[in-house]
Amino acid sequence: MTQQLALGTAQFGLDYGITNTRGRVPQDEAAALLKQAWEGGVRIVDTAQAYGNSEEVLGAAIRNPWRVVTKTLPLRSDRVDDDAIALVDAAFMQSLRHLGKADTLLVHHAQDLLAPGGERLFAWLQDRKHRGDVSRIGVSVYEGSEIEALLDRFSFDVVQLPANIADQRLVVDGSIARLHAAGVEIHVRSLFLQGLLLADPKFAAERFPERRYWFEEFHAECAKQDVSPQAACFGFFKSHAEFSTAVVGVSGIGELTQLLGAWTSAAAVDWSAWGVDNTSFTDPRLWKPRA
Repeated sequence: MTQQLALGTAQFGLDYGITNTRGRVPQDEAAALLKQAWEGGVRIVDTAQAYGNSEEVLGAAIRNPWRVVTKTLPLRSDRVDDDAIALVDAAFMQSLRHLGKADTLLVHHAQDLLAPGGERLFAWLQDRKHRGDVSRIGVSVYEGSEIEALLDRFSFDVVQLPANIADQRLVVDGSIARLHAAGVEIHVRSLFLQGLLLADPKFAAERFPERRYWFEEFHAECAKQDVSPQAACFGFFKSHAEFSTAVVGVSGIGELTQLLGAWTSAAAVDWSAWGVDNTSFTDPRLWKPRA
């Protein structure tokens, strides 16, 4: 299996990322980013209903036959009933109007499948695939417990999950191995931990003072290996043959140029000793707002 890059587009519709100081990517620059990414060999774009107007911006900027990954409207309800499915269906039809097409459709909020009535949502996914609206279906997850519960009930073509040098929970707990054994294509997001792993160690240490030495040692190790932090993160990804697609976002042309160079130059490196067993650091959902 050839590992590949996917361009994440949360920044097309949201002020996304702890290190993002530019805000949303302007419409005209979105088109330029897509053009540059395509010329750099990237063929997959990742978006979602929940990313502001990302789908609309992306659809207006697409000029090549991209493989588009999008996601369902998050329900976050106690029960999935006919009304909930109607909402998801209407949102997906809007996605298709904006995007023109989609290759892969993921359930954005995994608990929507695990809630009472979740089998209705999965049946709807299967129906959309059967109709030819999408080629592949899957789910976006955060926890190993979600993966275990989901695989016990459903089958997927694609699962998207977080993993990076600091956050190796799903490797350690066997979730990655189980997905791979089930023939699921694994898309990895948060490789840069919202840009934190690429930031100046002083910035990162101010945000997470208890991890100051970890950041200093990580950057020192990158210098020792003569690689950029970006290339180090890609080296972690490439060291796991089970990983299929690295989903990474950028906020400008300069960032994309660096990203493409780092991807090309990165060699597989074992970073298994660098995992941090503390979700208050590795899970952005648990990060405290800055004072």
